[in-house]
This record gives sequence, structure tokens and C-alpha cells, in this order.
Amino acid sequence: MEQSNSIEKQIEDLRNQIRHHDYLYYCLDNPEISDFEYDKLFKQLQKLENDNPLFITPDSPTQRVSGSVVSSTFKQVKHNTPMLSLDNSYSVEDVFAWNERIKKNLDTDIEFIVEPKIDGLSASLTYINGSFVSGATRGDGEYGEDITENLKTIKNIPLKLLKNESILCEIRGEVYINKKDFQQLNDNLLDGGIAKFANPRNAAAGSLRQKNPKITAERKLSFYVHSFGQVQGIKLNKHSEFLDFCSKIGFPIQKDIKVCKNIKEVTDFLMYLQENRDNLPYEIDGAVVKVNDYNLQKIIGYTNKSPKWAIAYKFPARQATTRLLSIELQVGRTGVITPKATLSPVQLSGVTISNATLHNFDEIERLNVNIGDDVIIERAGEVIPKIIKVAKKNSDGYFLPPLRCPSCNSHIVKEEEDVYYICVNPSCPAQFRRSLIHFVSRDAMNIDGFGEVVADQLLKLNKIHTFADIYKLTFDDLMLLDLFKEKKANNLIQAIIDSKKQPLSKLIFALGIRHIGDKSAKILADKFKSIDNFISAKKEELLSVNEIGPVLVQSILDFFENEQTLKMIEELKSLGLNTTEPERNSSFSPLVNKTFVLTGELSTLTRKDAENIILSLGGKTTSSVSKKTDYVVVGENPGSKYQKAITLGIKILNEREFKDLVNGK
Repeated sequence: MEQSNSIEKQIEDLRNQIRHHDYLYYCLDNPEISDFEYDKLFKQLQKLENDNPLFITPDSPTQRVSGSVVSSTFKQVKHNTPMLSLDNSYSVEDVFAWNERIKKNLDTDIEFIVEPKIDGLSASLTYINGSFVSGATRGDGEYGEDITENLKTIKNIPLKLLKNESILCEIRGEVYINKKDFQQLNDNLLDGGIAKFANPRNAAAGSLRQKNPKITAERKLSFYVHSFGQVQGIKLNKHSEFLDFCSKIGFPIQKDIKVCKNIKEVTDFLMYLQENRDNLPYEIDGAVVKVNDYNLQKIIGYTNKSPKWAIAYKFPARQATTRLLSIELQVGRTGVITPKATLSPVQLSGVTISNATLHNFDEIERLNVNIGDDVIIERAGEVIPKIIKVAKKNSDGYFLPPLRCPSCNSHIVKEEEDVYYICVNPSCPAQFRRSLIHFVSRDAMNIDGFGEVVADQLLKLNKIHTFADIYKLTFDDLMLLDLFKEKKANNLIQAIIDSKKQPLSKLIFALGIRHIGDKSAKILADKFKSIDNFISAKKEELLSVNEIGPVLVQSILDFFENEQTLKMIEELKSLGLNTTEPERNSSFSPLVNKTFVLTGELSTLTRKDAENIILSLGGKTTSSVSKKTDYVVVGENPGSKYQKAITLGIKILNEREFKDLVNGK
């Protein structure tokens, strides 16, 4: 019994330490221990809990992401007190008028508090005896959706309050995503062939309502407190006191909040926020002005839908109405055809706007927009303006996607479940410059001395139209280039000759097949061994290759259906390029069939070097940690993959241990 009590105390001490450090890191941005020291504490707690599962509690730091809770629907829950909406104002005059209304029956000065209005999704969090027990969306104000498991994944929401001063505590706030994390999320979605989110609010809402909490956990959501439903067991007199209380018990509080002595200070601060909104790390669409004193709030009262003692000041709209004059089709390096709108010039946020993005053809269909329509455009921060709505329909139907590439007239393809139309001709002029630079790059054919400046000059001189033309360049051709003397020209000629010896895996990667990275190229080269086998592979055969999914397979099939592509590859073969993959000497390697994940910065190897070593010795690399991972190799400043490896109990190697394994030590 004594030993049991001792273990339980150890567990609770570790939890309290971790909660303290979580608060310093996620709420105050002021950590006092290193990531390594934090991970040691976390791993120690995890081991104690795994060895003593009876002591595991829902509010433990190890329980942030449930492995079993995947919901098909969100059940409705009734809020203990309604989550009311706010009346909006759109000018300083509206704010002054609101102030006049609320002070009519008051014989005292009013103190206000102003908070930035984050563009996210409202949520309510309920704590009983200091432990997080449930969370819900705002919904219609009376009923919301139970999203408890998803809210638990947000790192700056405490699962256990730092101070248990209230029996029942219902905290309300905004779930949002920072601008930089929003951009990274959209980049990742695009890389995976998935439609991106239109704005940070949609990203936060879509991420918070995922059926699988593990997906929510990957989205880097954050939370800020803005109000409460009820707090029992503690006396609070002002909203500013409530925010201080929240900070003490472990919640993050916005920095750009101001207590104002009068309405003039309020409006001055509103103008400050309006002018500096783009400097904030998150999107705001206005500010909320509240009477600070809770007793005065009660006197001022409520309407049926909103409190009279608060008002939302909405920033001037970053929208304007103009006419869509034309739609230009642009072709990117990977062949993606993107529609770009040309507009009748209009002033918006102090800038003349004449172009806007239309994202993709699915978006055009959704908007039902065509040339000649009057459209509403929006500009947020430094983001490219976009068309968000048709104001007046002056055309029939919507602008249809092209049947052929606007640059090279080749057939285009649309991958299944993808929103993009793609030209798969690698010699397409519109995409060829970037394709050429990719082809000669270090990780592809590795033609040293063939950089962007050389590529641009050769294209300008019409010396290169396909990849095959690289291998037809002469000494005299290179002497036409700026700053090229005899030695430099000879060195580049030799580098071009040397590149012919590159293995098939490098050639596959160099061709720039959509979705095929260097890792996928190595897997495919190992499987098919020659370019001819690869080109002739059927769909079923490609699908049978480990780690090559349907999207990649369709991309390969589309690429080799193009006659110009096949002609260019035949020409490369005739010019003496190697089109086979050598056998790997991995018979006795300890890395054979082992799966590795790399995270952090290695000091003596690049990430590519480490991956190449693993692959050359029969191992595999993946980008995410799972139970199937054998080793996680950790460098300086490791990310969440390191933490996940600790959680799953995966073998972790530092750089020296990795080299020892490679060398059979």
C-alpha cells in the first residue's frame, strides 16, 4: 500500500512539473528547461503510467490525443448559460452612440476593456474540481457540438488547472490558427493534392471539427480566453480580474488588451488595432469593447440576443465590387493550370487592385463566375486578392476549364479526387524553365555549374527546348554565355557528360513527374530497374509497389501517356544516358527492411545524405512516426516526431548512434 501511494505521488509530481512547463512554453513563451529535459520528464511519466495503468487519469499530459476516439458525428450539448452573440458597430460614431445609450441610467464613470476580435471559432470549456471534462462549439448559442477530444489536443488548453480555486469553471474563448501555421497547413495540403483552406477561420473550424482527433492535433491550433459561462467559488468584480485569474490558472491571454478609462481611450485603441492588425501573428476582424465592471454589466443588462454592455467594432471591410474582365490561364512548374482574374481596377485598402486569384476550376464552378460578371473581391493582410462572390450575374454559366494546355496545346488531365487540371508535357514552354532547373539540380541529375543564370541564357538563345537538348550542347554554345571562358565551358561540358552516369532513380526524380519525390523515385527504380520496365508498368503493378499510392500511380500513367514525353526519353537513351538502377549491396546490413524517420538538424550529414545512406543499405525512410517505425534519428532542435517517438516507445538514435549502426558497431 505504501509503495502504491509512493508511485501515485511520483506520477502526480511529474504531472504538475509538466503542466508548469507547458504553461511557461505555450502560454508565456518563456520556457525554463530545454526540450530534452522536458522530454525526459514526459517519458518518465509515460513509463510510470504504462506500468501502473490504474493511476492514468483523463487530465494527465499524456492523454492529450486519444488513440481510440474517432467519431462519426458530434453529439449536441446544451450550454449551462447561453453563448450570446454581440451587436456590431462599423464606425467610431457607432461606438460613441453605444456609449451614450449605456450611460443614460448610470451616475458613475465607466471603465472599459478592449480585446482584439480573433477570426476563429468560439468554444466553451468546462472544468470540474480543476480537471477539463468537456468542451463544445458555440453552435446556435443555446446548443453546441461536443468536441471534447479535439479540444484536448490543443497544447495551450490546460487539461488540469494550475490552481484549483473553483469547483465549477466554464471558460469560453476562441480557437484559431496563427498566420504562419495557416500558410504551412495550406502548403502541406497542396503538396498532398488536397484543396487548401480559404482563410484562417475556415482552417480553424475545419480542423476543430475533424472526426479524428489525431488530425486536429496535427493542425497547430491555439486558444485564447475571452469570457466565461460560470465560475463558482471565487469572487470576481471586473473582466480584467477574470483575465488575470485565467492567466494564473493556466490559460493564455492576449497581449493586445487594454483597460480604458473613457470612451476616447477606447476609440484611440480601436484605431491603433486597426492600423496594426497586420503585425499580429493571427487574423483579427475587429475588436470587442466591454464594460469592465461586472456590477455595471448587470445594471446595463441584456437584449434577447446580446449583452447591452458589450459591442463588437468591425474593421472597415477589405472588400470591393468590380468587373471581371478576363480569365488568364497560367501553367506552373508541375504543370498545374491556375486561373487568374483580370479586373477593372478598383481601390481596396489603399491599393489599386487589377488582378485576383480564382484558386482552381472547382472554385470557379462554386462561385458560378464568368467573364463579364460583377464580383466582390477581398484582400486580407498581404494575401493576394481573391474573388469571394458574384455581385451581379452578367454572363451565362461559369468559366469552363480548358481541354488543352494554353501553352503547348497538349492534352491535360485531372486526377481523381483532385481539384487541379495538369499539363503533363515536361517540355511545355510555360513550365519548362523551372523544370529545367529542377532537372539539373544536385538531387536530380547533379550537373554542377548549370544554375539558373546559365539556364536563363540558354533559353534566351533558344539552345534548349527539351531535357535532351542539354546533352547536345557544344563548347561553342557555352562560349556564347556571359562570363564563360574556355575552362568554365569545358568544366560544364564534363559535368553534363558525367551526369549521364546517374542511376535511374535520379533520372526519374529529374523528370519532374507530379507527386514523385526523390524517395518515391528510389522506390520505383529499385522495383523496375530500367526505364523501359517503368514506362511499360501497368496500373496494378504500380499499385503493388510499397508506399506508392493511387494518386502517385495515376500521375505516372498520365505522364507516360504523353507522346512528346516518350519521344524525349527515347532521345535521352540515344544520347547515352544510363537508364538502369544498380543492385544495392545490402545483404548483411543491419538496416535491411528497417524503417527510419529523421528529425532535427544533423551536424555532420545533411538530411538527404542520411536518407541516401539508409536507402543504399536496404532500409526505408518515412516522414511520419508510427508503430511500424523501427528507428527515429534525432538531431538538434527535433520537432513533434521526437515527442511522438517517445510516446510510442520507438528506438531513438542520436547522430553518433546512427553512424555506429550504419557501420555495424
